[in-house]
Amino acid sequence: MIKLENKKDCCGCAACFQVCPSHCITMEEDGEGFIYPKIDNDKCADCSMCEKVCPIINYSSHKENLKQLSAVVQHKNRKTLRESTSGGAFTAIAEYVIDRGGVVFGVEMNSEFYVQHTYVETKEELYKFRNSKYVQSDVGNTYHEAKKFLDSGRMVCYSGTPCQIEGLINYLGKRDYDKLILVDVVCRAVPSPGVWKRYADYANKKFDDLSKIRFRDKTLGYQYSTMEYTGKNGKISREGIESDPWLRMFFSGMIIRPSCSDCKFRGKDRRSDFTIWDCLNIYHIDKTLDETRGVTRVIIHTEKGKRIFDEINGNFEYRIIPVEAAVNGVKELSVSPGLNPRREEFYHDLYRMSMEALLNKYFPETFSVKFKKFARCTLNRLGLDVGIKHFFRKG
Repeated sequence: MIKLENKKDCCGCAACFQVCPSHCITMEEDGEGFIYPKIDNDKCADCSMCEKVCPIINYSSHKENLKQLSAVVQHKNRKTLRESTSGGAFTAIAEYVIDRGGVVFGVEMNSEFYVQHTYVETKEELYKFRNSKYVQSDVGNTYHEAKKFLDSGRMVCYSGTPCQIEGLINYLGKRDYDKLILVDVVCRAVPSPGVWKRYADYANKKFDDLSKIRFRDKTLGYQYSTMEYTGKNGKISREGIESDPWLRMFFSGMIIRPSCSDCKFRGKDRRSDFTIWDCLNIYHIDKTLDETRGVTRVIIHTEKGKRIFDEINGNFEYRIIPVEAAVNGVKELSVSPGLNPRREEFYHDLYRMSMEALLNKYFPETFSVKFKKFARCTLNRLGLDVGIKHFFRKG
């Protein structure tokens, strides 16, 4: 059975929970709001299935002789592009699967602001998966559901973080299902679902009964994506990375999962068919694509992925680029973020203080924060923010 001695050795993929034939594993939240496996020793048959599927225990670098292809893409459908975090690549892949009677698994945030993996079977439902969710998703029983669809002959597209994709592959026992398309999203780290629940409750009160939260709204432009809070009265509030409390907690390393600070799954070589992520520096790669609307970088790892890309690329404005150009300067592919030095103190206070008091203590709205917000908003309003980023981002 799995014996978890260091929390850095669990990414929370829940493959062990889903594979256990004795149903003796549950996923339970710890004091930081992350889920970890808990084993009922009295029920355990000591079959070691949980160890066999664990992506961290069975980690390998996957250094295969991949003939990768890379591209930058921008969906031609303006509505899809507007709703997507970056360039809409995943929607095109997902529509390919649905057009063939398939099922698409992705991450949604439901009406209660709970972030979870689920599946859809129609194009009209794909909106659920657009837009980033800066929270670790609850995988639930979706590996098992994906296998049932595959075994019945249905095509399946499954998207997730690299560790979630590795967990699925290990659960299935192989990656070469003809009808399985795997899409991993380049991931900086995953924030705590438990902290998110408390923060969402706080935001719901602060913004007078929320109807929607968007993590990467592009209303002010792709280069200045913001957190957007929409109240049921229709009032909209937006905050950027310099001032939004959730983004500040996330990017400071305060609320990320311990395993993310020593991630085993970084690097450009993946066992998925597609790796997708932002391309904020498209100006230095290709000046012909509209950088204000969002662009996706794509690495295609398999022949299956290349065949699919050839069939869907009519949906895009796209440019084929060297893989080296796609990954150049992308720290998320090679460097794990550090944990905040005040992390232990923060979690000690998490359930002892109100969220407002917690934010005032660890992320106060200082003069510096207010000035940065004013400066960014002013530059954005004057249309100068993109030019300044060109100056600082030199490839």
